Amino acid sequence: MQEVLERASAADAAPAPALHGVVRRAVLEEFRTRARFAGRLAEIDAMLWSQPEHRDGVVSAAMETHLRELGLLRLTEPEASDRFVVTEGKGELFELLRPGYVDELTGKIILSGQLRRVERPGHTVEEGQA
Repeated sequence: MQEVLERASAADAAPAPALHGVVRRAVLEEFRTRARFAGRLAEIDAMLWSQPEHRDGVVSAAMETHLRELGLLRLTEPEASDRFVVTEGKGELFELLRPGYVDELTGKIILSGQLRRVERPGHTVEEGQA
C-alpha cells in the first residue's frame, strides 16, 4: 500500500483502482487473520473451560477479557442448540461438554459447542432398552 501511495504522490494523481485493490486485499487479509486468531482463542478457552479446576483462576479471567475484547461470545446454555453438536447419549436433556463460540461482529459460529443427551434425574432406562 505504501508503494501505491508513493507512486500516487509522485504522479500527483490518485490511482483509484490500484489503491482500491490494495485496500480491499488488506481488509480481506485482516478478516482472515482475525478469524484464525478467534478460532485458536476459542479452542484454547474451550480446553480450559472443560477443566473445572481452571474455571475460576487468573487464566480464566484473562481469557474472558480476551474473548470480550475480540467480540467473541461463549455459549454455555444448551437452549441455543443450533450452535451445538450433539455427540452421544440418550434422553431429553442436554449436558454441556464444550461451550460454543460466536463472533458477535459477524454472527458466525467460530467453534461449535458439544452436548450430550442425558436422562431426566430420577428417570431410569428400562432393561433391554439400553
